[in-house]
Amino acid sequence: MMQFRERRRVIQVIRTVYDPDLKRGRSELVGKIDKAAPVVTDRLQKSCTAEELSEILTYLDDRHNRLRNEAVRAGAETLPAQMREAAEYFRTHRDDDARAFATEIRLAWEELKTALRDSGFSRNKLLKKATERAEAAPVAVQVAAEEVAEPAEVPPAEAPVRKPRARKAKTARVVALNTEVSKADETGAPPAA
Repeated sequence: MMQFRERRRVIQVIRTVYDPDLKRGRSELVGKIDKAAPVVTDRLQKSCTAEELSEILTYLDDRHNRLRNEAVRAGAETLPAQMREAAEYFRTHRDDDARAFATEIRLAWEELKTALRDSGFSRNKLLKKATERAEAAPVAVQVAAEEVAEPAEVPPAEAPVRKPRARKAKTARVVALNTEVSKADETGAPPAA
């Protein structure tokens, strides 16, 4: 079974080989694959068996699909913010570039609406669920408040929480300019007349 380690710019292809001297398996670097252009080189192909090559190709396909899925998800996640930015752009621009962008966006928008509808996310269903959630939330809070007749028990804390210590107020000693002042004056006694 092959192992794959992803490094900064390469994917290391590693084979585990049994070493009779050590009486255990040891890792052996078979080759490297460039992450920017992930293809099996001739050198790597020559140093692998047919089964190992199959494992490498399966790994590269899975990696490609995983990266593509992550990119598609990130695109869907950031689409609302991008649409708001595009709306701001079209409010301020009316040139030929804006017209070309608008045409492309309209085509993509129709494709997106069809995909949403086919996936079960039609506009009517989404709006209906959103209004149901908005109406149900205040009712649930009200019912929960009515059901509580006595104060709820507070569960024990997982770890004791330390209260921050109050800092002691630092007082500055006032040094009298008149050196003939008595000790009683320093302690707060009324001055002698």
